[in-house]
Amino acid sequence: MNSINLVGRLVADAELKYLPNSGTPKILFRVAVDRKYKDREGKKKVDFIPCEQLGKHVENLVQYLTKGKQIYVFGELNIDNYKDDNACWKTIIKVNVNALELLSSKSDSNSKQEYIPPGLDPQGFQAIDDDDIPF
Repeated sequence: MNSINLVGRLVADAELKYLPNSGTPKILFRVAVDRKYKDREGKKKVDFIPCEQLGKHVENLVQYLTKGKQIYVFGELNIDNYKDDNACWKTIIKVNVNALELLSSKSDSNSKQEYIPPGLDPQGFQAIDDDDIPF
């Protein structure tokens, strides 16, 4: 199963483009995601992850995806390899977004609100219905 979940901030405003043959709208954006550890100098390590989402709905969505907004992204990791004009292998890594959720705006960046996925309580345990317990 190929799935990826990201919580981070938009590096820049999302960019709206259209696929050349079909005209299908797509948005491109990068999410800055903090790693759990720091480097040797004590600075946070950050990954800048490219994302892409296709579909007619992205034409309306793009206006809300602005630099600095915190978002939750759910999708699939896509890795493409190809040879360039110099016969050198190149790799393109991106997330094909299935769903995303706006978590906060730029003005909320000082308030630290942790995103809790649906079905989890604040301690990270999944809620279980009493009828699912075998005893």
